[in-house]
Amino acid sequence: MGKRRKMDIKNKKVVVVGLGKTGVDTSLFLAGRGARVFATEDAVSDSINKNALLLKERGIKTEVGGHTERFLEGAELLIVSPGIPDTSLPVKYALAKKIPLISEIELAFSFSKSRKIIAITGTNGKTTTTSLTGSLFQNAGLSCVVCGNIGNTFIGEVDKIGPDTWIILEVSSFQMEKTVSFRPFIGCLMNIAEDHFDRHPSMKEYVAAKKHLFVNQKGNDLAVLNYDDAYCREIAGTIKHKKFFFSHGEIGEKGVYIKDNIIISNISGRREEIIDISGTKLWGKGNKENIMASVLIGLLCSITDKKVIEKTLTGFLPLPHRLEKVTTINGVTFINDSKSTNPHSVINALESIKRNSKVILIMGGKNKGSSFSSIIPHLKNRVKMIILLGETRKILEDEFKNTGIPYKTVNTLKEGVKTGIDNARDGDIVLFSPGCSSFDMFRDYKERGNVFKEAVWSLS
Repeated sequence: MGKRRKMDIKNKKVVVVGLGKTGVDTSLFLAGRGARVFATEDAVSDSINKNALLLKERGIKTEVGGHTERFLEGAELLIVSPGIPDTSLPVKYALAKKIPLISEIELAFSFSKSRKIIAITGTNGKTTTTSLTGSLFQNAGLSCVVCGNIGNTFIGEVDKIGPDTWIILEVSSFQMEKTVSFRPFIGCLMNIAEDHFDRHPSMKEYVAAKKHLFVNQKGNDLAVLNYDDAYCREIAGTIKHKKFFFSHGEIGEKGVYIKDNIIISNISGRREEIIDISGTKLWGKGNKENIMASVLIGLLCSITDKKVIEKTLTGFLPLPHRLEKVTTINGVTFINDSKSTNPHSVINALESIKRNSKVILIMGGKNKGSSFSSIIPHLKNRVKMIILLGETRKILEDEFKNTGIPYKTVNTLKEGVKTGIDNARDGDIVLFSPGCSSFDMFRDYKERGNVFKEAVWSLS
């Protein structure tokens, strides 16, 4: 799995860009290893001010409310948080001065005592897959840490990681862009669809960021990919080491596929039924892919006890804000899919709902540069009304106005929920799958999802 090469940071001036959780954990780790740490943040908020105060109390210099070249002078290394764009002053300064520029996961990789890293990425499904894989390893009695983009940082967990600890890591494209030597034992790519065009100039660059997950792999490292995704298959063609796939249909490639709700493996060269997933609480097409990826990863790591796999799948509860069934009122079911932040996730949500159900779809938020035209074929004979809100409502109105499906624009999410139930009948589904980020009206997708649920509960 590769030798460990610890980064030399003692007495070096290291600038950490961003004062969110990643920036704070990184700054504290560096200071504890003897680096001279400077943390810079462009934004201002109560949480950022609180974080800056915490770092100052530990002797770490900070600047908040803007980046300055004076603060960056003499820097020998820059570590950039995932939310920092390449257009920011620190990034441009580092590139101009040829200062090494890395992400937090590259730093954590350098100091990690374990190379048993399972890195999971994709446009959609990576958080559920990461959590489910973590549960599978825990139920199998294996020492593991679940971290990364999922919430708790890799660098924040490094001191708890021993040589035999499995590291189950959710990684975003932003984190992957600034890696140099990061090398997972298993790299898992769930899917690639249009997203983050506010950060990635083109689809080509977005795909390249995801492909970066595999560039340092070699020897006995493994790649796990979605056979049904065209971009994944394209990337698979460039991978020379061992590849395994998951698919909704039978495949000739090594991996797993699903038939009549039964996951079937052909990893060993022979067909073997692994588990019937009918008993799981995870539902929908996207979640079937999440389950297949987790089971495949487990099998590749010698978790073959079918009782352990069954216990994991039946005991795992869906994560909040991801196709979350809120309640049913007068026969109308409300589904909270606030984590839906791109068109692909809206399509997944619609494809997950039984075809005999009529859907009232609530969409909108802050656009990330995506076109929504890919959703249109999935609306026909399924969606009876579309409710639009947020910054993108005019864009969505222009995209959907010729579909023949009635639509209405609203000013608030609560108004959207009320409009939904006013136009629903017994058996209908009100689906909140925004397809956009939340930052026009909410702090994050969690707050947005909670507001939706509160609005639904207020109806009853």
